[in-house]
This record gives sequence, C-alpha cells and structure tokens, in this order.
Amino acid sequence: MVERRGIARPRARLVAALAVASLILGSFADLVRAGEARASQSGGEIPAAPAAQPGSWRTDDASPPPEQTQAPPVIRAADCVGVDLVQALQTRDAANFERFETSARTIANGQGLLWRVEGRGAKASYLFGTMHSSEAVAKSFDELVLRALQRSRVVATELPGASTRKVAAELRRLVAARSFRPGGNSLDALPEPLRDEVEAKLSDAGVPPQVAEQLQPWYLALTLSRSNCAGPAAGARAGVDTETADARIERLAVEKGAALVALESPVEQVDALASIPDDVALRMMREATETGLRPADIESTITGLYSTRRIGYLLAMRGPIWAGVFDVDGYADFISAFITRRNVTMIQRALPILQGGEAFIAVGALHLPGDAGMIELLRRQGYSVSRIW
Repeated sequence: MVERRGIARPRARLVAALAVASLILGSFADLVRAGEARASQSGGEIPAAPAAQPGSWRTDDASPPPEQTQAPPVIRAADCVGVDLVQALQTRDAANFERFETSARTIANGQGLLWRVEGRGAKASYLFGTMHSSEAVAKSFDELVLRALQRSRVVATELPGASTRKVAAELRRLVAARSFRPGGNSLDALPEPLRDEVEAKLSDAGVPPQVAEQLQPWYLALTLSRSNCAGPAAGARAGVDTETADARIERLAVEKGAALVALESPVEQVDALASIPDDVALRMMREATETGLRPADIESTITGLYSTRRIGYLLAMRGPIWAGVFDVDGYADFISAFITRRNVTMIQRALPILQGGEAFIAVGALHLPGDAGMIELLRRQGYSVSRIW
C-alpha cells in the first residue's frame, strides 16, 4: 500500500499540499465559514477590510460573528480517525522505514522543538515550534518549555490573540473580503461530471452549490483540505477545552507580565492563502475529490511527528517510498509560499527582539527545520542556536 505508484502520486501531492497549508495557518481554519456567510448575502457591497491594529487582541469584541446560513456538517466518528503514514510505513515495511529514517536524519534541524538562541552580546533567548491546535499533544508543554517561557521578558507569536473575538472578527472580515467572488462561476472551468462531484463534496463540507459558485477557488480548495474534526469549533461541539497551544503561550506570558509581540499581521496570513492561483486551486479540488488520501491522514501524520519531536521528517517524505501516498517534492511552491517566505519575514521581525535578549519566540514547528528554516536563518545572522528538547 505504501509503495503505490502511477497516477495516484500527483493527486496525493496536491491534497497533502492543502492539508499542510491549513495546518500551518491554523487560525484561518477556524474561520472557514466566514466567506460562505458573505457569499450568501451577495448583492451588497463588501466593506473594506480594516488594517491590523497593534495590540488590538487585548480588547474583546462584543460584535457577533457573521451568521451562518448552513448547519454545520455532520461529523462521523470514522471521518475523525486518520492514518499516521510514518507509523504505518514502520509497521508494514521495516526496510523502507529504515531507509526513510536515514534520509530524514539528514534534514537540517529536523529533530527538536525547543532551541536556545545565543550570541551578539545578548542574553539567551528561546525558539519554540508549536502546533496551531487545541489538541492535548500540542499544548501539554514539557517542563523545559515552561521554564524557558518563565525566564523570558518578551514573548513573540505569529499572530497574538488569533482566537480572541477582536482578532477573529478582523480575520473574518479579511477572509470575507478576499474570498467573495463578485462575478461568480468559480467552478465553471471544471468539466461537468467532475464539477458535480466537487459540488457534492463541498456540500458535505457545509458549502452548498449556490454559495460555492460565489467563493474564490483558493477558499473552496482549503475547505476541502480540512477535516471537520479539526480546530476549536469542532472541539466546542465535542465539549472539550478549545484553548490552542498558541493561546496558552500568550495567556502564560500575560500572567507573568511579559510583553507580547506579533511576527505577522492578519492581512499577511490571509494574503498567504489568497495568493493561490485559480488554476492551481481548481486542480487541488479535482485531486481532493478523486484521491483516497484524506486530510485526517495528513493531520495524524503531522501530529505523530510533532509528538515525537521529529517534525522535520515531513521534509524527507519524498521519492519512491512515498510515491502515491505523500511526496513533499510535489508541493515545493506551497513550501515557498507558506513557509519559506514567511520565515524570512518573521526572522526580520524577530531580530530586534532577540537583540534585547530574554525572548521566547513561538512559531509553527514547520518553520524551524530545513536549510531555509528559521534556525538556519538565525545562524546566518551570527547567532548560536542549540537544541534543548
């Protein structure tokens, strides 16, 4: 099963691309209905999206979210059980797993989540890789992480307060403005039989055809890439704690009196997703409809790698071993858009913080490994970066 070849290979690549993208920008996933609400009210003019307001996350926003015209999709238990592809390989094909692991160990900084950053005359700071998730594995921090956070006077995250009403409302407005397609006909380029299948799959995800045709293809592709079991919204339906790992870090920082700093703005996060060209998004919807690889499988794989502090192994999932299952080479453009370019931006904003020392920088774990990861970028800036955990 793991060594399937042929036509399934590019399909799996594209589904994996969007699933990884939605995990990287976890705050967006919780707003995946905002554009649908706006599209259902088409005919009026879309209000201009507001600019990001520094520090606005601290102020609560009493305004309610846009109303949903559709009931949330029914979540079946089977849909929430994903296959950890790495674990499956280890179980079914020990020889190929050993080859994969040998290759994975060559990924720069591929193992480890907590790193000490020293040099340039400043006191030690810390770089921590998170999962943008409310799952227990993401926010049950090791004592070493908590100790590093406690020692820090400044805490920087990608988007502070992403789960608060104020920032969530701003993200919803941005998503609504960018995802609405005034001219409609977003699926017209798909051949008729396939279009019917895509519309059916979108309907299952809670987006009826009359709404889907007024939404941008990138938004629809992301909708199909995300499992209904993921995110705080699903957690709330299940009655569990919905605080994300990032939100917990920010709460602990505020409780200890540390300053909170943003490495990105809501505009930048939404722009990263809206930059997907229409033809690429349509191709992704086609592959998401035809392939057997589920978003839940990718999420389970990433969760498995994160829980064992081997997130960099994802970058080694390529070549014949992963043909037809998951091949990282198939979405190089997405790594460039969603990880590499953002790494450069976030490092530029982190440098002044690091120069002051005693900082704790928390970013999605996939931003850390690889030759273009944030760890290597810091080393090129003259810092010594060593793994703690």
